[in-house]
Amino acid sequence: MRITMRIRLTLTQKLIISFAFNGICMVAALVYAISGLGTMRRTADDIARNDLAAATAAIAMRDTMLAQERTARRFLILRLPELREMHGRQADTFLRTMATIQQHTDVAGVSELKASYASYGTLTARMFAGGAVDEAAMKRAAERVETAIEKVRSEQQKVLESKLGVAGERESRTAAWALGLAFSGVTLAIGVAALLVYSFSSSIGKLQRATHRIAAGDFDHDPAIPPGDEIGSLSEDFMHMAQRLKELEQISLDASPLTRLPGNIAIERSINRRLREGIPFAMCYLDLDNFKSYNDRYGYIKASELIKQSGELIHNAVRRLNDPDAFVGHIGGDDFVVIIDAKLAKAACQSIIQNFDAMIPAYYSEEDRAAGAIDGVDRYGVPRRFPLLSISIAVLSCQPGRYASAAEIATAAAAVKDRVKESSGSNYIIVREAGSGEA
Repeated sequence: MRITMRIRLTLTQKLIISFAFNGICMVAALVYAISGLGTMRRTADDIARNDLAAATAAIAMRDTMLAQERTARRFLILRLPELREMHGRQADTFLRTMATIQQHTDVAGVSELKASYASYGTLTARMFAGGAVDEAAMKRAAERVETAIEKVRSEQQKVLESKLGVAGERESRTAAWALGLAFSGVTLAIGVAALLVYSFSSSIGKLQRATHRIAAGDFDHDPAIPPGDEIGSLSEDFMHMAQRLKELEQISLDASPLTRLPGNIAIERSINRRLREGIPFAMCYLDLDNFKSYNDRYGYIKASELIKQSGELIHNAVRRLNDPDAFVGHIGGDDFVVIIDAKLAKAACQSIIQNFDAMIPAYYSEEDRAAGAIDGVDRYGVPRRFPLLSISIAVLSCQPGRYASAAEIATAAAAVKDRVKESSGSNYIIVREAGSGEA
């Protein structure tokens, strides 16, 4: 007699098997996703440690090169030994920065940069040694160095975009495989797995969109992924990376093309950081007096050169005070900002005024220097006689808790500036308490 045994599964057993199969599928999907996400996180960490460091170094190297050019030009005129020493320090800083770029990245153009800078260094060494150097040749050599720096920065950008593209492809591939495995389990336990699949696919989709948005330049995009797991950590890494890229882009775009000093965005960020951290500081608002009349008289080319030299003068005067956290910015036009330790504010004002007053006569004709004034028309169209250019400095001593925002400080500084400009010649006022001042 033949006996046929049929195994019948109860609903509970089917559910258990269904959940078990779904669990296996989900675990497999999760393992694959975590592996892919781990790789992407390592890519993000690599970008943060190397590419961003190299990008920052490239910007710093460009600024150092500009500083060397200024120092070399001044030496051609003044022949001061301290300018030779200053140029040597700047050259050492440039070489260290270039070594940092080589350490963190392997892009084309570094060899060209080294060669072009070596040529520039040969010319400057000959100049500082007292030899005859063609100024045009030095200028061309400096331009080749700047071109090589820009090429390195461009290559770094291409490498960064390539890494972001690979990360996006890896995300797409990870998402496709993970969702396929999850869907196999969902077919047996749709009710239980639906929520997990939705949550997981949603996070992957957000990361994918975030990658594309960041690559397109939308650095403020928030993927809205809660922290606490690998996806959340990766999301935080993406947001930190995007914020750093945004800061680098803002610094590059916000800088004044004339003075190369940071602009309003960087100024506000510097003030707000100090307010946020409770750091006491002095905010100096600098304004050139009678600049409009000078511009009307001598034209915008000489006026622009005066603004450029004033920015360099202010920057150098502040740097000589050796405050590592000091900041010099260019609001625009003939307005500048210096943020410095309150104890150094007076010395900064005196040094700036002394150097500015010594520089200004060279920007006037012999006739105007002898007269000590020029004829012009004020902003209301009334003919007037204007004294030679001077500088007014309004200084606010900002103690923790006294001011709430950069806007409040700017408003207070503008009011103090009006008080300074009531006096003739170059002057400064330091306001230590509300309603008080020190001239």
